[in-house]
Amino acid sequence: MINGFEYSSEDVKIILPGKATPEEGVVDINYEVMKEHTEIHGMSADPVALGRGKKSRSGDITVLQSVIEGMQGALLPGKDLTDMPPFTITVGYAPVGGKATFDRLKFVRIKKVPKGMKSGDTHMEVKLDLAIGMIEYNVGG
Repeated sequence: MINGFEYSSEDVKIILPGKATPEEGVVDINYEVMKEHTEIHGMSADPVALGRGKKSRSGDITVLQSVIEGMQGALLPGKDLTDMPPFTITVGYAPVGGKATFDRLKFVRIKKVPKGMKSGDTHMEVKLDLAIGMIEYNVGG
């Protein structure tokens, strides 16, 4: 908490590939890292040891249609966003009066690009499922 304030969405800035400034058309972003942890059993009901295994990462980002069209425009005709080469997304948390921190999502690929609208919609939001190769937490900007 900084001066009585918690981080809010207005404190988050996201830089997408091909951009030098934060993308204003991001609606939300989620990312996570998971690590396998297992209980190793002998003949008893209780574990005799703990094992640890592989890490995996995943996430999603929801953007406005204009962001999708901008990213799509950088591809060859006939290609879609799932054909993009791996890229990096930088997520900055910069509260007023506080210290900025940055997370870097590296080797990102887009797994799914759904599009659609219904009657009365005033804009289109597109949730992109992401495959993430590495997440570097609390790195410099």
